[in-house]
Amino acid sequence: MKDIYEEMISASLEIAASFPQPSFYVCCREPLSLSRSIFDEDAQVMKCRAFVYHELKEDLGHGIDHSEKVALEAGALTYIEGGRLSVKERVRREACALAQIAGLLHDLRRSEKDHARASASEASRVVQEFVILPEERDFIVQAIANHEAFVEPQKIESPAGQTISDALYDADKFRWGPENFTRTLWQMLRSSGVRIAPLIRRFPKGMEGISAIKETFRTETGKIYGPEFIELGLQIGWEIYRFLRKRFSEELRQDESPGGIGAGQT
Repeated sequence: MKDIYEEMISASLEIAASFPQPSFYVCCREPLSLSRSIFDEDAQVMKCRAFVYHELKEDLGHGIDHSEKVALEAGALTYIEGGRLSVKERVRREACALAQIAGLLHDLRRSEKDHARASASEASRVVQEFVILPEERDFIVQAIANHEAFVEPQKIESPAGQTISDALYDADKFRWGPENFTRTLWQMLRSSGVRIAPLIRRFPKGMEGISAIKETFRTETGKIYGPEFIELGLQIGWEIYRFLRKRFSEELRQDESPGGIGAGQT
């Protein structure tokens, strides 16, 4: 029998394919390409990659793939913001690499309570092994501590440190867009074993929480492109919701019938 969650992932990817990709990937193609080259060539980033490949597990959509995407896009955002601040090219590239290290390490302790601070604490130990300046290690740790949504971040005195922190947050929250509905949602549901009918009933409420992310982006670039990520995700989400109601109409009828499992629930 086909895994129901694999069926849902396939259906969600097909729905998402009918929507355009976020314009960030078109308008910021060059800095994204530069970030990719730094990701593949910088000695300290490569050392960090080797570490996380052994350390990170696939944790409800927050494993290697997630951390790599966050790292690459945090690097690109940091590089772009450096240009806004008229930072020298060499320094922009160095900051890009630091943001990538922060992205790779940001979910080291994803499964723990207050995972941002727990991950920052673990990252503070890990970065001692990297050949970077003490203040740069602090930037990485502070950025990781600041990446939780709907939690007031600590201000960082250094403009470079603040930029890396804001870029990490924004790159992580880009994932709340289309990817949230094509992969992460179904991986979380598969792990929890939740039934589909209760999920469908809670779907609209969950969409409200995701919509709130639109107002939280921190870099100037994130404020431009981040809301579109979320809006595209929501549009895809509503299409998935309609698909689910049709695909599982019988289960919904049974669940909501008098005496059914979900009778009387909201």
